[in-house]
Amino acid sequence: MIMPDQPLPRTMQLGNGVLLHFIEGRAQEALRIDFLFSGGYGVQRLPLQALFTNRMLREGTADYTASEISRRLDYYGAWLEAYVMQGCNRLTMYSLSKHVEPVLDLLESMVKRPLFPQKNLSVVRNSNKSFYKINSRKVETVAQRHFENMLWGESHPLGHIVCAGDYDAITRDLLVEYHNSVYSNSRLEIFLTGKFDDRIVEALNERFGSGEWGGSFVLPEVDAMPATPIFGRRNVALGGTLQSGVKVGFMALDSDDKDYNKFRFLTVLLGGYFGSRLMSNIREDKGYTYHIEAEIDAYGKKNAFMITTETANEYVERLLEEVSSEIEMLRDELVGESELELVRNYTLGELCREYEGAFQKTEAFISVWQSGLPFSALNDYLEAVRTVTAEELRELARKYLVQEKMSTVVAGM
Repeated sequence: MIMPDQPLPRTMQLGNGVLLHFIEGRAQEALRIDFLFSGGYGVQRLPLQALFTNRMLREGTADYTASEISRRLDYYGAWLEAYVMQGCNRLTMYSLSKHVEPVLDLLESMVKRPLFPQKNLSVVRNSNKSFYKINSRKVETVAQRHFENMLWGESHPLGHIVCAGDYDAITRDLLVEYHNSVYSNSRLEIFLTGKFDDRIVEALNERFGSGEWGGSFVLPEVDAMPATPIFGRRNVALGGTLQSGVKVGFMALDSDDKDYNKFRFLTVLLGGYFGSRLMSNIREDKGYTYHIEAEIDAYGKKNAFMITTETANEYVERLLEEVSSEIEMLRDELVGESELELVRNYTLGELCREYEGAFQKTEAFISVWQSGLPFSALNDYLEAVRTVTAEELRELARKYLVQEKMSTVVAGM
């Protein structure tokens, strides 16, 4: 399959230096606006501080109550999503182009003048704590929590396993402190996607490109702290579960490593699509699970390789043996030419689908942004998919898929 390189976003500076990235899509009268503040949970002083700060932005401001914000979003047909990741706090707004000014008024108020009302905080905190307790009985969630603890190590802030007490410790003062540290023009970049004109750019500039606003605190570089991974296996007993959640992996290559893009391709071949080696063997042939996958999970500039599945308790050991066997096969044998071309075509086809619309393409460019790489890195991956060889894949497997340096979590049995 031939897939051309993707056109890159255009970038300009607003009046105060905020970078605005443009991705045009003129098929419909709709806009997507992403606000990304460098920070995330990687720089929080206490667990959940970043999550609750971002979540509470829509719970009342100096200009609007929480109910007014919700009513206005509904009235203008807008949709707001809030995320917190290792490296940034993110607000994503979908709106009709004709309503962008009043929608941006809401966003400006949420970003610059939130009140974090105590009554609303108590409701949100109790709701999130209830979800935490429910999820603490899910084997996949528990496996993920312990897997991250093993990836980063006990002493690393990103290795902390959230507990119920972390929810009780969240206070309004903590949210104000975090907001003052992170939500400023000096930490903001904006992605504008869809059908827009100079009027919309000027509306953004008036609200977010005028003057200096927000704090100017120097945040710790948590992702620069060395991980102290815990290798080997950890069993987490839940009791009363018929299945176990299984995670196998390690802290993999940084995004700027020369081997990273071809290692991503190797991950797809191992377990990144329905006909992958893990699925063909462990699901189709052995019947140990309904689904198993290998993937790269990004933590800012750093990445983790992980194999994820759930299986009946009686199959756990046999499943792990087959995972180990598939890894060793990649290290010992060359991938056949037909399989290599199949995975190459599959990956290029998936990328075509992911880049088909402007909104989907924005997600890909934001992922590149979060990794700290230039936007051209997206096309670097395309080139790696087009050119990777069987010999290179075997060398990558030998170099990085070292089972003695992997962490395994089994939660449930």
